Amino acid sequence: MKKTLLAITVITASSSAVAGWTSDDGRLTIGGDAEMNFDMVDNKNGVNSPTIKDNNGNTNTQLADDSRVMLDVTWRDAREDGSFVQATAQPLLRADGNVELDDAYFAFGMDKDWMFQIGRYEAIDLFPLGKDTAVFYAAGSDEMGEGVYYYMAKEGRGRRGKAGQARVTGQFGNWTSEVSTVYGDTTEIVGKAETDAESKSNSFLVRPAINYLSDDGNVSISFGAEYEMSDDSVYKTEGGTTRDLADRYGLSATATLTFGKLIWNNSMAYQDAEELWKATTFNSNIIYNAFGLGASVAKNDHVDSTKSDTDSFVVYTAYTVPVLDFHNAEVTFALSHSKTENAYGTKGNDEKTTAFRTRFNYYF
Repeated sequence: MKKTLLAITVITASSSAVAGWTSDDGRLTIGGDAEMNFDMVDNKNGVNSPTIKDNNGNTNTQLADDSRVMLDVTWRDAREDGSFVQATAQPLLRADGNVELDDAYFAFGMDKDWMFQIGRYEAIDLFPLGKDTAVFYAAGSDEMGEGVYYYMAKEGRGRRGKAGQARVTGQFGNWTSEVSTVYGDTTEIVGKAETDAESKSNSFLVRPAINYLSDDGNVSISFGAEYEMSDDSVYKTEGGTTRDLADRYGLSATATLTFGKLIWNNSMAYQDAEELWKATTFNSNIIYNAFGLGASVAKNDHVDSTKSDTDSFVVYTAYTVPVLDFHNAEVTFALSHSKTENAYGTKGNDEKTTAFRTRFNYYF
């Protein structure tokens, strides 16, 4: 089974599911997708919640709309010898009126050999969640700073705030390796909830990863790590004490097995943040045709002796059906349930979240 670095880029970074229009010379491609969500989220707040003072121990139900339209524009020049140059831009038009950006990068290299990429992108996925249409964590997030941290080795994967990114990718038979970096102001990498975190804009986060894909494509194994090389680049001051949020490293491994139409992902990730915690996350999920089912468990062992260790789990499922038999239009019904014990490290602060999402997608 031959792979190209362009295919790896498609796999490891977001892109349109269906290419829309390509110029006659094949250099310009324009596509995108519309993703419209209707959410119903039910939260049971912990009786000791440090963040919700007026609703402790009560249940509240919220309705939400997290929708957007993405435009995917790619320019690419390629020669017969396999060399290429490429630029991609993916503006996001959100339903709340904001304009954001997914990918925006420049890349060049040789197909089936190597590639250099710089800009804004997502590196290889070291913790695939499968059909994760709706995954709502009780009192937590996959970012630092909330009640429980589901660490997934994605801090250095990319698309975080003002930080810059660059990576080199190489292919050697069945093996693909990369070294991706994130540099500059990395305040948002430690989580949007860490609103009082500060960055000296000298961060340099390194994320090496390697993937093995069998000849028949049925076995995929990935290993990776991420390490902040600049001390004190991101920090936070609480009660007169400054915590070095840059003093951390992470490891991850994942295996994907394919049995006909059944895809089975298994992943684990571990982070040692010396002045925060030791965080461990496990996930297993399956995808069978239009159906998906998965579960994650997370544990945060806090360094601060005044805090209790936090445990959490989430289970999620989703099913997709076409809209009027169009191959590029679909609706997905998704459900997730999560429980967190000792959220925020507060003993007895147990929270539950159940969420239902209806998502409409149209790829153009």
